[in-house]
Amino acid sequence: MGQKQIEHYFLRTSAVKPELFRKLVLFSVACFTLMWLINSIFHSLVVFNQLSYLISIIALASIYFLSVNNKVNNHTLLMLAYTVIAGFLISYSLWSHTVNQEPFLNSAQWLGLNYVMAYLFLDVKKAVPTTVIVFSITIVGHFLAIIANHSLHNTLGVVLSMGIAHTAYIALLWMVIKLRKNNEEVKQHAMTLEGYAYVDLLTHILNRRGIDKVIKDLGLNSDSNNQNYAILVVDIDHFKQVNDVHGHLIGDQILVKIASHLSRKVHPDDILGRWGGEEFIILTLNKDREKILALADYLRDTISQLDTDPVHGITASIGIGYSHEGKNTDEVFNIADKHLYTAKQIGRNRIIDSQLTH
Repeated sequence: MGQKQIEHYFLRTSAVKPELFRKLVLFSVACFTLMWLINSIFHSLVVFNQLSYLISIIALASIYFLSVNNKVNNHTLLMLAYTVIAGFLISYSLWSHTVNQEPFLNSAQWLGLNYVMAYLFLDVKKAVPTTVIVFSITIVGHFLAIIANHSLHNTLGVVLSMGIAHTAYIALLWMVIKLRKNNEEVKQHAMTLEGYAYVDLLTHILNRRGIDKVIKDLGLNSDSNNQNYAILVVDIDHFKQVNDVHGHLIGDQILVKIASHLSRKVHPDDILGRWGGEEFIILTLNKDREKILALADYLRDTISQLDTDPVHGITASIGIGYSHEGKNTDEVFNIADKHLYTAKQIGRNRIIDSQLTH
């Protein structure tokens, strides 16, 4: 994770956090279910709602389980949930105006929610085109639905009034979003400054505090965590001798070169940090043991081939701990650290995990 990746990590924000998003989805499912029950009790459940309620509930429930299982990113799920709810509101209003003789029905009053949801839950770049598309579909769709049963004069009166009201919704929400954007810019600037507290000044990768924050943000120690992960502890062999013989300035240059090499070689989703001294830590997510060992061996081999003039023969030992081996990241790290110690004891320049012991 290089400098730009670090800044991206600490500055990237979602309009709605996954935990809140899941609560909102469950709330929406409850609302659709409640409307279904109320309409059934009072015998007002029409054929359209029988089908649309069921489709909406199934779709939102599916989105909820995708979010729980981390199968799809949060931004995509937000857009899917928005599409389900906005699609229901628009289609129900269009259907109502098609089958009823009144030019304006109560179902149209709910359509303003589509713009509120877009600006509250979607980022600005998605909210703007989304509202334009929704506005166009709403106005054109209602024109076609109303003119089927009414004169052009009455239809234009209703549609123009609706267009003005919806334009006012969008204009007011745009003002709100501009204020939110200004606040976010200030917040992001503060977060940028805070981000530097998590960066190792020498190597420009995460420091120990930064690694701890990433672990906390990922929720790897939470009861609800279902991500597999592994911790690789990478230690440069005989590094004390490098400092003693060549001086700390040369030693620092080698650390910078190795950190830069690791940043380029690990996957963008892997978390790289300097744990202290000549020790680096890599947190890799959702990989099986075979891929993790392949990564470790690749890093070990390529470190040994680095040009570290005037020092030659730089190698590294790697200890690995897996998430299923410990109750939390501290225990997994201790396992990896113990395996690193074993690697040092039996000859260095090698990889050790719970199954690979020599």
